[in-house]
Amino acid sequence: MMKKILLLIISLVLLVGCTKNTIIEKIELNRILNAVLKYESERSTFSKKHQFLINPKLQKLKIYVPSQKEILGEEPGPPPFFNKNIIHLLDLKGTKFKNRKSDSLNLLKQNSYIFDSLNIDTKINSNIKIANIEEIDQRIELHQFSNPVYFDKNYVYIEVIYYKSVFGIGFGYLLEKEKNGNWTIKKVINTFIT
Repeated sequence: MMKKILLLIISLVLLVGCTKNTIIEKIELNRILNAVLKYESERSTFSKKHQFLINPKLQKLKIYVPSQKEILGEEPGPPPFFNKNIIHLLDLKGTKFKNRKSDSLNLLKQNSYIFDSLNIDTKINSNIKIANIEEIDQRIELHQFSNPVYFDKNYVYIEVIYYKSVFGIGFGYLLEKEKNGNWTIKKVINTFIT
């Protein structure tokens, strides 16, 4: 009887801990999306009522360490569309020598993410419409986000693919967290274009 009670208590503690982490990460992801879409709205001069059509499925972004042959240019690395070279990310952040080791460890620990798809918080992102299957197939002004990859609690990298029919373009965003909990764009890179 005592073992059953102990197992029940441990299960409840784990459940509450996991639920809290899920809620916190949902808010963080929504704040990151909000920062990127706010930046895109300003850059493209969209109206304040513009609705972004978003593919709910997150693109899996994996971090890898290139081989010596890849670094020397003797062999190609994996396609950057699905993978991200850790050296490229560290250079993007401009990581200083003393932070490089801890940033590297943090990045490599994140080859899996808590969510496979987006769960939109309409209080943070009222300008997002989740695409249905037909809209995803048509790819008319459709955005798809990758999972975010955290350097630490203050820096994150995320990629966005923008589709317009057969045209596609990708961007990578380095964001920094402000004291109020919101994220701001620090750097933007082009990841691909078709």
